[in-house]
Amino acid sequence: MCPLKLALVTRRYPPLIGGAEKVLSYLAEALAREGAEVTVLTSRAPGMKDLHPHEQEPIPGARARGCGRLTVVRLATSRLRFVGTWLYMRNLARWFAAHPIDLAYVSMLKHDAYVAVEAGRSLGFPVVLRPEGAGATGDLGWQTWGNFGRKISNRCKQADAFVAISREIARELSEGGYEPARIHALPNGVPVPESAWQRRPGWRTAPHAVFVGRLAPEKGLRTLIDAWPAVRIALPGARLILIGEGPERPALEVQARSLGLTLGPDQAVEIPGAVADATAALRDADLFVLPSKEEGMSIALLEAMALGIPLVASSIPGNRRLVSDFKHGRLAPPEDPRALARVIIEQWENFDRAFHMSRAARSRVMQEFSITAVARKHLALFEKILEQRGV
Repeated sequence: MCPLKLALVTRRYPPLIGGAEKVLSYLAEALAREGAEVTVLTSRAPGMKDLHPHEQEPIPGARARGCGRLTVVRLATSRLRFVGTWLYMRNLARWFAAHPIDLAYVSMLKHDAYVAVEAGRSLGFPVVLRPEGAGATGDLGWQTWGNFGRKISNRCKQADAFVAISREIARELSEGGYEPARIHALPNGVPVPESAWQRRPGWRTAPHAVFVGRLAPEKGLRTLIDAWPAVRIALPGARLILIGEGPERPALEVQARSLGLTLGPDQAVEIPGAVADATAALRDADLFVLPSKEEGMSIALLEAMALGIPLVASSIPGNRRLVSDFKHGRLAPPEDPRALARVIIEQWENFDRAFHMSRAARSRVMQEFSITAVARKHLALFEKILEQRGV
């Protein structure tokens, strides 16, 4: 039996990194480990070193079993905003025309999806689209206000199937005119570390809370910083570390200083930027905090659960999909600094309970959201679509 030839399309891919990019890289590797021939089609960011056009990525375990392959093709673009998009779309269409595939799987319902659906119609391969977010900043929201959004929306509706990583995305797709019978609920997946998080000796004298993600308005980080003075009153040595980059960073630094929170290593608040190994940063922490105002299915939250670190998350639909309050961690009302501070303090004051919840969270990810299980669910969907087409 010939291996399934998949094109996984995403405008951004590591080393350009964010939640969507990270989960797509996890999925690409897992699909290859399951025996598929996966080609990731992405943009070559301006300034990125000119790579071989078929840069092959190592897949641990895949070659040892004689199965699977992952190839990353980085398509030329430009620093000029509209020119760059046009070049990327043109090169994506040319790649499809020159390379036979069995199926295309596309991240985001934007320009990539527009090109892929048209190519699939003309060349005869099915296309599966995957929105990455919900709400005003999500894919369906963008289609209402983005350049050519409505035209792209009409084309996207012609795809063979749509993957919804959350109930909110599934609802938005249905309400947006996407055929419900073609919407399939498939969660994000993450690797599960072999060893779980462990408590740091002497953590009580200076407990560390860590956020990992994009420093953007929807992440609710202003609420978290507003909560920190109250946390410091209860636990004077408590530190907050915000790992990531984004447009909110300057405002967050100003806000922290205005509240009398000193900035820098070993101070009240640290904003070190992006780090090479977020898992190592989590192992050195005593609590993961995700105060988002909106989320689809947070990769950072899934990774924290997989590691088994105690956590606090905002009680929004995307987070409640993963965390049951007092079972897997604690939930706090969004945009409420006083309530968030109280829940963070409770987690540290009842650390044995928090520890047991963290183990329940890790167990849940192992059972439902491991990247291997999620990749197999994707392959089952792809094979079903191909079977329906008589391929």
